[in-house]
Amino acid sequence: MRIPDYYQILEIGRDATAPEIKRAFRRLAKRYHPDKNPEQIAFAEQMFREVCRAYNTLCDKKQKSDYDRTLQTIERQRKAREAYLEKLSKLNQNYAKLELLLDALLHQKYETGISIYEQLCHTDREKGKVWRIDDFLNYEESRDCEFLIAEAYQILGFSNGDQSSASERHRKIKQAMLMYESLLSSEAKRPCFRHFTQEVKERLKFIYLYHFSAEGYHQTYHISLTKIRALKLPKRETAWMYKKIAEFYVEIDQLSEARTVMKMAFELQPRLTGAKKICKTLNMGY
Repeated sequence: MRIPDYYQILEIGRDATAPEIKRAFRRLAKRYHPDKNPEQIAFAEQMFREVCRAYNTLCDKKQKSDYDRTLQTIERQRKAREAYLEKLSKLNQNYAKLELLLDALLHQKYETGISIYEQLCHTDREKGKVWRIDDFLNYEESRDCEFLIAEAYQILGFSNGDQSSASERHRKIKQAMLMYESLLSSEAKRPCFRHFTQEVKERLKFIYLYHFSAEGYHQTYHISLTKIRALKLPKRETAWMYKKIAEFYVEIDQLSEARTVMKMAFELQPRLTGAKKICKTLNMGY
């Protein structure tokens, strides 16, 4: 819907008073009067009619009130349409970027894929928003996409050829861990990819043990044994992880911690294989 902007025609603001409207009309009526524009008679007559129509509407309180309400409604609709088109444009751009992201990850171009992913997240973060894959894909596709992104972070974090600093590689490993944990949490609430569950747990086992390695342990983020228990692995597997952690504690000469973790391991698996050497070191019966 379009209507002429009478305020613009009279060259006044929306808050113009009645005297200001009258003065604007008189000034423009003189400017566009056909008798004063013989060389542009057609244009002058059209402008003179528009000026008169604008004045007749705005000088009448009821007509002005009705006109203002209509004008405000039209402007709200226009702004809503512009906002919708802007959102649609952004949505299409993000769809295109998401397609590039998935294409990069599927073709093992992990650095490119992670770069696109972090650009998408960063752009929305600047606007105080959180970029979510679920806004563009269905639930199952979103979880698959998250798995691919987490995998890329893990591969880059553990890549020997990665020239990144230790802190940057650790950040990527941590991000992979958080995304894998998110996938398990989503699966517990709404199962959709059971065939991935064991694979995700295996990857988290590897990452958790990394944090108990010489490199991972001295980073700023430390894994608690609670996370390992949260995986709900078979007792034998959990006991094996505890033994590996105990072995690391022995390496850094934290024997008390090593004994505590080994006791936890034996509580789960009394006949834990491969524990003879560490038990001898810790003076524990086996």
